[in-house]
This record gives sequence, structure tokens and C-alpha cells, in this order.
Amino acid sequence: GREKVKIVAMDMSGVYRSFVKDFFPHAKIVADHFHVVRLLHPTINRMRKAITGDKRKHPLRKLLLKNGTKLELFQRKAIWKWLESYPDLKDVYFAKEAMHRLYRCRGRKRAKRSLINLLDWLALSKIPELIRLRKTLMNWREEILNYFDTRITNAKTEGFNNVAKSIIKRAYGFRNFNNYRLRVLNA
Repeated sequence: GREKVKIVAMDMSGVYRSFVKDFFPHAKIVADHFHVVRLLHPTINRMRKAITGDKRKHPLRKLLLKNGTKLELFQRKAIWKWLESYPDLKDVYFAKEAMHRLYRCRGRKRAKRSLINLLDWLALSKIPELIRLRKTLMNWREEILNYFDTRITNAKTEGFNNVAKSIIKRAYGFRNFNNYRLRVLNA
């Protein structure tokens, strides 16, 4: 029964959201926090490439994308010192870290306050990517805050999809769906 579905965790796709609202009328929609936090990663990579060149092995690449709390103190200091020369990238990096701080909040009230502070800060920005981020966050505000009520993600679904894709890669495709189905069930 579609009416019995209470919570739907999903990626940030307007098409998915409208589908869920139509087919699961009583469900609370939760925007998966992994996808919310990663919204700025392409922008950070693009801005870094403009500065350092397209070096995938560049040590700053991983450091800029990693959660700041998981960095060593000397790494954090090195990043902030390097970012002083690039104010636009520094603002984008600060916004990414603010997104991580948002998801460290406990409770919907604190998260709402943190999100409002982030949206207010983004409103002052002149960087087009941050303006776009603000619009996206405002559009998905309720779904983002629903995470703090439920703490549900779609990580298991992403994991199952990853297993299914790896089976297809190992087998170089399947001609018969039943064989594929059996292989997935076995995994």
C-alpha cells in the first residue's frame, strides 16, 4: 500500500520529488545528506583546476573535498593559508564546510538555525555557484530538515546499486535477465 509509506529518502531530483508526492501522499521526503554535502564538489574541483591545472594527483584535491574535521591540524592550516590567495575558492570552501557543520547539528531546531545562517551568508555572496546553491537549498529546505527528524539516508540503496553495477562489470553484461537476477540475489 502506497498510503502506508511513511518516509522516502532520495537524491535531490525534482522529478523524483514530484513522483514521490504523487504516488506516496503520506510520505515524508528526506534529502539524502551525502548528496546535499556534495553539491559544491564540482565547483571546488573546477576552481582548483583553474589554479593548479588538471592534476588528479595534486595533494590539495583530496584535502579540499574532505570534511574539515577529518583533517589533521597542520593540513587544515595549510589549506587555509593556501586559500588566502584565492578568495572565491575560499568562499566556496567555507560554504562546503558550513554544509558539513549543518549535518553535525543535533535536532531539527538547531539544524534549522544553522541552515538559516548559511542561507543568510550565501545571500551576500557574488559567486554564481553560491547563489545557485542558495536557491537549491531554499527549494529543498524542508526535505533537508526532515533528515534531522528521521536520520534516514539512502545509503543501503546506493550500496545495493553499487553491488549490482559491479556484477554487470565483472560479467561484461548479461543477455538473460534471469541469470543477472540470480547473480544479484546470490551476491
